[in-house]
Amino acid sequence: MGGRVEKYKRKLESHERRIEEWLSAISIDDLLSNSTQIKEVSVEGIGLIRYGRLTVEDVIAVNSIKDEVERSIEVITRMLRKADPEVTKEKIKALSADVFAKIIKALAKEITRNFR
Repeated sequence: MGGRVEKYKRKLESHERRIEEWLSAISIDDLLSNSTQIKEVSVEGIGLIRYGRLTVEDVIAVNSIKDEVERSIEVITRMLRKADPEVTKEKIKALSADVFAKIIKALAKEITRNFR
């Protein structure tokens, strides 16, 4: 049984070394390319919505908005505009309240991840 333990211990150490090598190989450009990826989320009753993650610059700008509704509009505008340059704040404001609420709900996980 001691041999099996040693075998698994060596496997674990090898795996940990590979992870360390992989982590040390990540550059800022790798991280930046990840932040520009376009993602998709299914919005109940609407369909698939494409969006981009908020950047630190986005979060700083959004956090300066005091009104909660205006902040939500700005967040959704910025996220959707990353996937579709035609998205404007005026178009988001023109959405029906129920559609806006569904989009907010679908993107809530992504939004809160950026504000924690």
